Amino acid sequence: MYEEIPVREVMLTDVATAETERTAEEAAVTIREEGVGSVVVVRNGTPVGILTEADFARQLCERSGLARVELGEVMSAPLVTVDPDASIHEAAATLREHDVKHLPVVDGGELRGIVTTAELCRYIPQLMHPPVARPELPPRRSIRPETAYEREDWSFEYRGVDETRVSVGDVATFERQLTTEDVEAFAEATGDTSRLHLEEEYATGTRFGGRIAHGALAVGLISAALARLPGLTIYLSQEASFRGPLHVGERASARCEIVDELGGSKFRVETTVHDGDDEPVLEGEAVVLVDELPPHAEGHEGATAD
Repeated sequence: MYEEIPVREVMLTDVATAETERTAEEAAVTIREEGVGSVVVVRNGTPVGILTEADFARQLCERSGLARVELGEVMSAPLVTVDPDASIHEAAATLREHDVKHLPVVDGGELRGIVTTAELCRYIPQLMHPPVARPELPPRRSIRPETAYEREDWSFEYRGVDETRVSVGDVATFERQLTTEDVEAFAEATGDTSRLHLEEEYATGTRFGGRIAHGALAVGLISAALARLPGLTIYLSQEASFRGPLHVGERASARCEIVDELGGSKFRVETTVHDGDDEPVLEGEAVVLVDELPPHAEGHEGATAD
């Protein structure tokens, strides 16, 4: 799971550095010639600051004669760093907390590497679009015309401005228990018959300590939540980071929030799945196309199965 990937496995080890006495002009030449986005500033080999391309742009607007200024005067400090054994999700949280894009990796005062938003986005694509706090919208009808039927052991909800169309801020949720029968049926339907999903004794000896549901089955819960949005929702793409397992028999919930209108009836959706302890096991983003319902579906109410 991505939660367990340490920073040391994804960091760049070839880091551009410069002593505090070097000039901004020399640092700019280093950035250009080495094709990097930042220079880590060191004093006697110890990292003490950083100068990024964004810093250069800001400093050029604020002072004259920048080329001859020593780095110790213009570097960003104190330096925000991360430990090489920290997880990539901890690194992502640090980037967000301090609103930076370059994060030197330091161990015992020694520079080991650097991670940036660009590297982490390969594993955590939703970093490109940090979550935005929005007011909670009112709940709408629980049975929707978009679904053919519902079951009594499923829990779902749609919250939106208008129950007839999708808008930014709308939220759909879906919750259900993932039973042995569900996992076995999914294995049969897809051909993914990994013993990790189907044999308890085998799975007990793995890092998970027992059988877990297929990762794609967890993604399927997102699809179920999207089906509760107004209109005919068509999946165009899904990016997902798996942070933990869903064990067989566990109750899981998916949440989909419309966060951006892309034009042409397309929307960007923030997607999450939580386990029975409300811990996130999957995070990501989807892009969907929302068409109008066909005429014969208007007024239809999805039936609840016995």
